[in-house]
Amino acid sequence: LLHAPDVAAAGRTLVGVDGPPLVVHRAKELMHGLGDDLRALHADTALMAYLLDPAEGKYRLEDLTLRYLSLEVRSPDEEEGHLDLDGQASVVETGRRAVAVLRLADVLADALDARELGELNERIERPLVRVLAKMEDAGILVDRVFLDDLRAELATECDRLMRELWAHAGEEFNVNSTPQLRTILFDKLGLTPVKKTKTGPSTDADSLQKMAGEHPIVEDLLRYREVEKLRSTYADALPPLIGPDGRIHATFKQTDTTPGRISSEAPNPQNVPVRTADGREFRRVFIAPPGWGLLTADYSQIELRVLAHLAEDPGLTDAFERGVDIHTATAATVFHVAEADVDAAQRRLAKVVNYGLAYGMEAYGLGQRLGIPTDEAREILDAYFDGFPKVAEFMRATVREAKERGYTTTIFGRRRQITELSSDNFRIRQMGERMAQNAPVQGSAADIFKLAMIDVDRALDAGGHATRMLLTVHDELVFEVPHTERVDVEPLVRETMEAVTELRVPLVVDLGYGPTWAEAK
Repeated sequence: LLHAPDVAAAGRTLVGVDGPPLVVHRAKELMHGLGDDLRALHADTALMAYLLDPAEGKYRLEDLTLRYLSLEVRSPDEEEGHLDLDGQASVVETGRRAVAVLRLADVLADALDARELGELNERIERPLVRVLAKMEDAGILVDRVFLDDLRAELATECDRLMRELWAHAGEEFNVNSTPQLRTILFDKLGLTPVKKTKTGPSTDADSLQKMAGEHPIVEDLLRYREVEKLRSTYADALPPLIGPDGRIHATFKQTDTTPGRISSEAPNPQNVPVRTADGREFRRVFIAPPGWGLLTADYSQIELRVLAHLAEDPGLTDAFERGVDIHTATAATVFHVAEADVDAAQRRLAKVVNYGLAYGMEAYGLGQRLGIPTDEAREILDAYFDGFPKVAEFMRATVREAKERGYTTTIFGRRRQITELSSDNFRIRQMGERMAQNAPVQGSAADIFKLAMIDVDRALDAGGHATRMLLTVHDELVFEVPHTERVDVEPLVRETMEAVTELRVPLVVDLGYGPTWAEAK
């Protein structure tokens, strides 16, 4: 019976691979603290509480025992960050916390079973702890020389762009100050505001994009922000995170998102931009050691495949079964043309619609994304739903059921409570409806991805491979693979990920391999 902050009180004999079943609060932290492989993990009370209430956030033992057991236990943070285990009172308190973890596990297990979440915990969340801990321990190698050169280049480019902005303005000003920027753009240069906030005209990226044709300062400002974000958020933030082994060991968070997706911090590789050339170049910082390569495995359009499965729409299902480009097939249906006659603009529009629907986008949001009037966007959506009527039926039914039950479910039973649906505020209810529409799609995709991580990890272990899973980024996994194992590992990863569950449409995995993350992708 263990709680991660109480690791110092635990004997290593308790956590062997063949030891007794363990009941733990925050098992991943415990694995790092003791350096053991917790294959005997029976229950993690933090994960169990997360499944019951994915929006709660912190899942502190003190809060959970009070809520579920009406029992107060003291936090180890109350005395200079840890329990003083030399004192008798602290030993007693540690014992109380251990007992609380055991009692809490029983109560939470009953609650999970009552909500049909027990299998989700056993099949996905609990086995994933070990996988994430191994990934954190592995880390990813960084090319420090390339990173230092890139930092210098970005700093030089930021300085050049800042001077360009000053030249446009005819004076020096703080480019990162919103009030000063407003004065330059709207008072001095006379640009027309796109929208206003409570504090004044908006200078956000969407607004600036729409103002780009009015003055050359806007294009340079957008470029400056892009480069400055890369410099400050990534290039300058990474060096302190590099460990003595030359690697960055991100922390993967299993209880941080309501849809069930894994998040990460220190650093968050999911935020490294990939849509711009500079962002893609930044991925060259992450490398494989000599004799190894980085393998990327990316689920192709998993949200849309899940949507096709859930909606049972024959049009979407047929396109995926035929293996054609889904955005081309969608455009052909929406614009009533042959797939061979779909042009680039039509495909781009269909792509925005496809992914927008997966995230609950409505006519206003689509219009904003495409830069067209809301009425025109609504006509496009109407044409989409005429062509794929089962999708519209699915979305209506999902919202209706969520209003009746108060939550949505994924293919694997994960629940997401949506209290916004019962709000007296119309806008909040609308937001709740969008959340209800996308939660089953996003949550199911997250579940599939987690299952893939678990199954691939087991397959690599079973094969005795040295290959290691390093990162999870959106729908992509990054592995470190010895060159000698590539021929065996690539098909193993693809086949395992594509067979992780059976949908009405095939799951497809795209692979890439190279000496850096950029070249592998």
